Amino acid sequence: MKKRLLILLMLLFVTGCYNVNQSNYEQIIASGLGGKTNTTFKNRTSQGYSYYLPKGLMVIEDQNSNVTLKSEKYTLYMYVDLISYYHKVENSYKIKSQSYYSQKIEKNGKFGYLEINLQGNDKYLIEIMYNYAKIEVIVNNKDIKEMLAYAISLLGTISYNDKIIENMIGEDILNYNENEYNIFETAGKENNVTEFEETIDQNGINDMPDTDLIN
Repeated sequence: MKKRLLILLMLLFVTGCYNVNQSNYEQIIASGLGGKTNTTFKNRTSQGYSYYLPKGLMVIEDQNSNVTLKSEKYTLYMYVDLISYYHKVENSYKIKSQSYYSQKIEKNGKFGYLEINLQGNDKYLIEIMYNYAKIEVIVNNKDIKEMLAYAISLLGTISYNDKIIENMIGEDILNYNENEYNIFETAGKENNVTEFEETIDQNGINDMPDTDLIN
């Protein structure tokens, strides 16, 4: 039964990807945040949270709050803000008219945003945040929709384990400082991704692919 369910879920995801290029950004986000899969099915667990890793992405490094992912062509950087989640920090996003694309995301009582900015030479920085987690990736223009679909499909499935997070905070495992990466702010430039890479590198990056990826 579980095997049949897994095959069905993967088929639904592939079918969704087939229509991605015919959809606009709002439709991709709505599709990524819709459906029972977002709340019931997980295939990755980290300390304090779990999520569904879409077929086509693999985890190459998991430093709990800092996760590096790979698609066939791009590297994605995810940061999960367990401290802000624990304290239920509320924030807002101001739409930026100067950006290539800028929009709030509000779904199921959860807050987020999508901001896309041109970096030059047909490269665009996607910054998407939802439910206290953020993904950044630099892509070619023709791949924006595909990578957005991957990112929102993952972010929309994140769920938190309150008991584990409370224990982590009690043991000072999440003793972040004020210079910690801020998911509520956007940089609009590649430097933010570079700084994020440096943060992960300081923890020791491992370029070996994750063998737990479902093929």
